[in-house]
Amino acid sequence: MNIEFKKHDDLNATVVIALEKSDYQESVDKELKSLQRRAAIKGFRTGKAPMGMISKMYGKNILADEIQRLATDAMNKYINDEKLDILGYPIASESIESELDIDQSENFKFAFDLGLAPQFEFSVGKKDQLQLFEIEVGEKEITDDINYARRRNGKLDDVEKSEDEDIIYANVTELGDDGNVLDGGISEKQISFVPNLVENAKLKKLFLGKKVGDVVKSNLKELLNNNETVISSSLGIAKEGVSDISENFNVEIKEIKRRTEADLDEEYYRQLFGDDIPANEEEYRERIKNNLTQYYKNEAELWLDHQIGHLLLEKHPIALPDAFLKRWLITTKGDDYNFDNIEEKYAEEKSALLRRLVIDKIAAEQKLEANSEDIREEARIYFIGMYRQYGLTVGMQDQFLEETVAKRLQDREFVMQMSDRVIYRKAYDAVKEMVSIKTKKIDVDGYFKHINEHKAAHGE
Repeated sequence: MNIEFKKHDDLNATVVIALEKSDYQESVDKELKSLQRRAAIKGFRTGKAPMGMISKMYGKNILADEIQRLATDAMNKYINDEKLDILGYPIASESIESELDIDQSENFKFAFDLGLAPQFEFSVGKKDQLQLFEIEVGEKEITDDINYARRRNGKLDDVEKSEDEDIIYANVTELGDDGNVLDGGISEKQISFVPNLVENAKLKKLFLGKKVGDVVKSNLKELLNNNETVISSSLGIAKEGVSDISENFNVEIKEIKRRTEADLDEEYYRQLFGDDIPANEEEYRERIKNNLTQYYKNEAELWLDHQIGHLLLEKHPIALPDAFLKRWLITTKGDDYNFDNIEEKYAEEKSALLRRLVIDKIAAEQKLEANSEDIREEARIYFIGMYRQYGLTVGMQDQFLEETVAKRLQDREFVMQMSDRVIYRKAYDAVKEMVSIKTKKIDVDGYFKHINEHKAAHGE
């Protein structure tokens, strides 16, 4: 066996593995003999078929499998022995042709293209300035949060006429081009919507001031904001069928519900806080202020992390073997990547890979590791965040949480995912010690104005 390394440039190389008969014949013969002992061929007792017949029937397949295995093993061993830092995995070469003619030759050549990881210096320091917002919560934010909570925990009452924030329950029936009920179309399907959430202003206005029993002819797709998922779910049809439904429907209003705000009384406080209820409205507002202050403190930290992500990419304009990586994605992940979408989807992959390379550099220089307790703690944080999305509040030492974490940590892939999260968090914390961070006070409106301007400027 002969292995040759051909480096095309700093980011691309080809490894050529040449096999001779002596490299594979012993293994092929061994497999043929094993197969002969097991083979049940018509006209012969099991294990008694002639070797020539076995070789003729199965020899080429066994040879093909064996040389492929030998080449793959040799490739992996070469990468490890030479300590090659590669991106992705080796794939069949485009620049050098493999020679695999089993019928005409006993010598074979495998050529693998490799994408080499770029070499770079980490360059972040005190000259780099980031901003940590100190977001000040005002009376408006406190009042808005309280009003939202009161509406969320209030009662739904029937009302006579519809207004912006009411929930309208209706039956919808599909109409044909002539304005009559479409034969075989969608009929008497129940939907619900809130006028204020309808994006089409004229359509929204149609449903204000309506009463139970009123029928409004409207474009159902626009009523549901052309959201295929919502439309298919509401009508009970496949997403693929959404484009085929008529533009016009009769919308017959069956119910109009209005959520009234809960009273600020002991029952309401107990619903929010359990037995630890505030003594009065003033104390309630103070608690809400503290909650919002902590929420926006977390938001400010997340935004600081967002800035770090940008800084790491801006300070390290790293070149990648782009052509190789695109080919690798199409070759190994054909369900997600193809020649039609690779340019668009590669941009996101490239950004994530660049950030990963810089994080790995930080981890190596700072000797960052994720031990078992780090991973367990990260898993707790992960599931607490997931539960909050569903409106569940779970403490860090909750027994249910501990059982969930223990079960998931038996999954190697999940452990690796949590390990990556730990390293990212530790790397970002390390960067915070390296750079200069200036604190700036800002109100909530100013904070969101800044965020939106940044996202617009960066196309986020």
